[in-house]
Amino acid sequence: MSFLSAGKNILFPTSCQGCSKPLPASVKSFCEECFQSIAFIKSPQCTGCGREFINSTSGDHLCGSCLRSKKKRLFMASAVTHYQEPVSTLLHRLKYDGDLSVLSALQVIVDGGESVTLEAEDRVVPVPLHIKRLRSRGFNQAVLIARLFFPDNCSQILVDVLRRVRHTDPQTGLDGVARRKNLRNAFTVSEKSAVSNRKIVLIDDVYTTGTTVLECSRALLAAGAEEVRVLTLARVLE
Repeated sequence: MSFLSAGKNILFPTSCQGCSKPLPASVKSFCEECFQSIAFIKSPQCTGCGREFINSTSGDHLCGSCLRSKKKRLFMASAVTHYQEPVSTLLHRLKYDGDLSVLSALQVIVDGGESVTLEAEDRVVPVPLHIKRLRSRGFNQAVLIARLFFPDNCSQILVDVLRRVRHTDPQTGLDGVARRKNLRNAFTVSEKSAVSNRKIVLIDDVYTTGTTVLECSRALLAAGAEEVRVLTLARVLE
């Protein structure tokens, strides 16, 4: 370590993004206790919605809810962690406080989950914000998270192909029926050739009821996408 770096660590020591406890320079983002508290989602899990099966000895399979659904499944979903501390606070700071400093901690979380394989012909599509909300927030958190997942595949991330064409109310606090009504016909694909006959990885920050990614998947499949896989950083506990 250089004299300059040593002095910086003394004056501005790094701290845990979970509990704010000072960290040695060799430790990234989390103390051991906070990192161990991150609830990574592991197999076995539902091959449809990504729900984790707790205390199950069987392999990955469809959950009861997905089996009972009479609607054709339009996507497969998976998430890195459950939406709880410290992940929930970090995503809130990013999304509502505009705190980009949490990205390094979110990268540690992404790297701690199961790796995701991306083929050369696949495309990554972040869930879009309406232009009004994008201007207000200054960035789309789904785009930033997509870059955390695929830092070496930025050319495959399609930022402007899927668009939100209706300015909708925030989904927070709405029940399932209201969420579906709120987002009906809210998304469209501006360049069908970009997604036609391709497997799409649809990225969002949090999977709650699946309504947002369902509507996005409808638009992508209607534009000719071969398959949609939903990948989120976190998943709300049911």
